[in-house]
Amino acid sequence: MTHVDLGVKQIAAEFLFVLCKERVDSLLKYTGYGNAAGLLAARGLLAGGRGDHWYSDDEDTDTEEYKSAKPNINLITGHLEEPMPNPMDEMTEEQKEYEAMKLVNMFDKLSRDELIKPMGVRPDGTMAPLEEAVSQYHTNKQDSSDSD
Repeated sequence: MTHVDLGVKQIAAEFLFVLCKERVDSLLKYTGYGNAAGLLAARGLLAGGRGDHWYSDDEDTDTEEYKSAKPNINLITGHLEEPMPNPMDEMTEEQKEYEAMKLVNMFDKLSRDELIKPMGVRPDGTMAPLEEAVSQYHTNKQDSSDSD
């Protein structure tokens, strides 16, 4: 599915999709989302679903080997990867706090440079700039406490 020849790539993707009974979840399980994205986009199935054809209802395709390896499969590439050690395990509390502050400073810089804009949720469920959402929240809170 990553071959440079587009014909080979498309035929391989179609073949694998048919082997998966045209089930998006099965194709993603065996190939990874990154590999399947082109075929799914071409078929309008990026949100999931099934293809146009009917196949048998036999759903249990997981072998014992797959079930044991499933937690270590990268969902984007479909490759089996060794679990990585958690870098936080080796850090002291001071190092963790330092790294957290670096992250906060990076977000602050991105926000000040207007590369990202912090957003919040209005009471009606829509997104709004954070300042607006917070002010609406406080206004609604005051209105409800006034009515008590």
